[in-house]
Amino acid sequence: MKRQKRDKFERAHNKGYNAGISGKSTESCPFSATDIREQWLGGWREARTDVAEGYFH
Repeated sequence: MKRQKRDKFERAHNKGYNAGISGKSTESCPFSATDIREQWLGGWREARTDVAEGYFH
């Protein structure tokens, strides 16, 4: 059975989330395409909110 490849937007969001948890800045976003970059930034913002609320140290 073939594995279905994950959506590029979902992947960008997850990478942004992981970067946010790691404490990286928005300048570390590797994407230049606006729509994918916005997904990455959305994940990053979500992670920073989670960190601020105490979910991660």
